[in-house]
Amino acid sequence: MKKLFSIVIFTIVITTFLFSQNNFYTFGVAFYNLENLFDTIDDPHKNDEEFLPTGVKKWNSEKYNKKLDNIAYVIDQLNKTVGDKGIAFMGVSEVENVHVLKDLVKREAIAKYKYVPIVIEGPDRRGVDVGFLFRPDCFRLLKAEAKNLYIPENPDFKTRNQLVIKGLLFDTDTVFVIVNHWPSRVGGEKRSAPMRAAAAQRCRATVDSILAINADAQIFIMGDFNDTPTNSSILKILKAAPTIEEAKETNLFNPYYFLQVRKGMGSNAYNDVWSFLDQIIITYNIATSKNNIKYKGAFVFNEPFLLQTEGNFAGYPLRTFVGNNFMGGYSDHLPVYLLLEYKK
Repeated sequence: MKKLFSIVIFTIVITTFLFSQNNFYTFGVAFYNLENLFDTIDDPHKNDEEFLPTGVKKWNSEKYNKKLDNIAYVIDQLNKTVGDKGIAFMGVSEVENVHVLKDLVKREAIAKYKYVPIVIEGPDRRGVDVGFLFRPDCFRLLKAEAKNLYIPENPDFKTRNQLVIKGLLFDTDTVFVIVNHWPSRVGGEKRSAPMRAAAAQRCRATVDSILAINADAQIFIMGDFNDTPTNSSILKILKAAPTIEEAKETNLFNPYYFLQVRKGMGSNAYNDVWSFLDQIIITYNIATSKNNIKYKGAFVFNEPFLLQTEGNFAGYPLRTFVGNNFMGGYSDHLPVYLLLEYKK
């Protein structure tokens, strides 16, 4: 009788465990700087001359299609790495327009995911923008708007918009995504840091406006910030805390602080030093799994095929171009992604 009772209890425990496991979807969210994803068509309103068949890079259909195939392969591998529901949505940067993303999502490697692209073009002088891709089986778009960065002290400065997305995740949870590509470091730290400080203020203002309406709003902030998790624009102005405990006060947690400071990892390499210019920052409720979304970990997708294997830059991201020499690679940045679970 005792043996039978033990078997029954064991069966109940196993069944409960399996049932609880089936109550969750595994999914991911990602960000990827695509490094100059231009089409081959001249846009008289943009400085795209470099990326034309007649330009210095001899940018033609063959190279363009190679670039699209490469990026599509990366996205497919990201989906396979995450498994289950794959990459539900991702932010991208350095795209010329929505048409290049429409071309991208049709590539054979990722057509099966049926990603829907969004771009709201901004005033950047080079004509590059941020964008958003989402899988309609995971995410339903409710609203997309662009927040322009205006700096009163420098009214002629033009840069990328911050793309703000509102949507339903798995038709249940409302989430917000803010996609960023902050001003570059060209011109040196003294000149460029104030621009990124202004971008951080713009982004934090958006976060606060969302939280003022709903203090429990679930927000993902992602992008190429051109600053690392340790820079003041991220730590002090955006207030992306390095630990979950500190995020109680700021409501934003940056998991990439630990990966850079403690692990020496990064998404971009410069002078043989890796750092996370690309990050995904989350609200405290996501970090602590307060609602249906359960945070499982932050990662950089640094598979060997994405890295150069020879030459002076061996081990660096394998780029499309080095100077004007076509390398046939991917990007000068590596993708970053979060692994999450969703309670059904």
